[in-house]
Amino acid sequence: MGLTVVSTFFPIPQDRGDPVRVLMMLRAIAKVRGYTLLAVRRPETTDAQVEELRALLPGVEVRDFAATPYRLDRLGPLGRYPESLGGGLPPWVRTRYSRALHDDLRDRAGAGVAIGEAAGAYLADTRLRWHWDKANVLATSSREDVAEAPGMAHQIRARYLAGISARFEARALAHCGTVSVTSDEEAARLLTSHGRKADFTLPSCVPVPDGHVPAPRQRELVWLSSFAYRSNLLGLRRFLDEAWEPLRRAGFALTLVGSGLSNGMRDELAAYDGVRVLGYVDDLRPVLAGARAGIVPLWSGAGVKLKTLTLLAHSVPVFSTPVGVEGVPPTVAVRVAPTSVGLADQLLAASEAELDEMAAEALRLVRERFSQEWFATRLVESLGAHGYLDQAP
Repeated sequence: MGLTVVSTFFPIPQDRGDPVRVLMMLRAIAKVRGYTLLAVRRPETTDAQVEELRALLPGVEVRDFAATPYRLDRLGPLGRYPESLGGGLPPWVRTRYSRALHDDLRDRAGAGVAIGEAAGAYLADTRLRWHWDKANVLATSSREDVAEAPGMAHQIRARYLAGISARFEARALAHCGTVSVTSDEEAARLLTSHGRKADFTLPSCVPVPDGHVPAPRQRELVWLSSFAYRSNLLGLRRFLDEAWEPLRRAGFALTLVGSGLSNGMRDELAAYDGVRVLGYVDDLRPVLAGARAGIVPLWSGAGVKLKTLTLLAHSVPVFSTPVGVEGVPPTVAVRVAPTSVGLADQLLAASEAELDEMAAEALRLVRERFSQEWFATRLVESLGAHGYLDQAP
């Protein structure tokens, strides 16, 4: 009667928000008790990365699984969509599904913790009492994708994904004993969409970088996100098209940092004068040390944004739309505007003294409200209160 943890996003490398949250959860639980981790490898995951994860989780049995290939993957969407529909799984969830992992779970008893939306695929047909940690409410976020879809073909695809995502989420919720979300706003969405109350909220948190010495350069801006996430890219393009020209004329420069950058995206974004497309970097400290401010132009998405917290943790003032600061309390460290032009106006109006004050408050906020220590305490106390950490390993 032990504890089993399932993650469908292999947490190494730490190249985007999902693996950051996953690894923080895994390490926090490991500090209070042993467990068995069942993790789905990414296509590019190496054996060395699996061993690295084992070294980071002493006392944890790490079992890794490859995702089960689509039977008709060679046909592209014409093969993948019918198979995912037959299994009741959104295609992106089916891509992370391992039949071998699910079979392993059927022989287990006790408590289970499922991390992330795609982990909901494993809750049925097991004897475990499940806690499901959700990054966002699919029934809501998938509807936003419909509103953003350009053209009839994309609209049809987005509507299909919204329907199957909401049905998948409802079935998974029926098989979990408790559920957590990342913000009060997400808790309200869960209640509205599914009539289910969140048992607790667990905002994402970030580590305070060791040895980071800010040395901001005047009028140096940074954008930090995954290029592979559509809402991030749409928001960035909207900001560049609507508000970048007056900032460029005022002498601002913008560096774009993040994973998932394709050559086509690089060429498109580098065409904007004053924009430097850096892509993924192993160490954010040298890049963010020179940033005078960060921009988070988002008009869709849910939950606490790790990109926002990461900027704040590096003492970078944040200029964001309301979506980009969900779950972040009102603070001097952040300025908010609903439009691209409003963000540009805020940046143009901010004095160096104001930016210095914002930077100092940014680091204080993360240390007090969004640190790894706070996250670990909240997670362990909440899981313990609901009986998931009671059993001896």
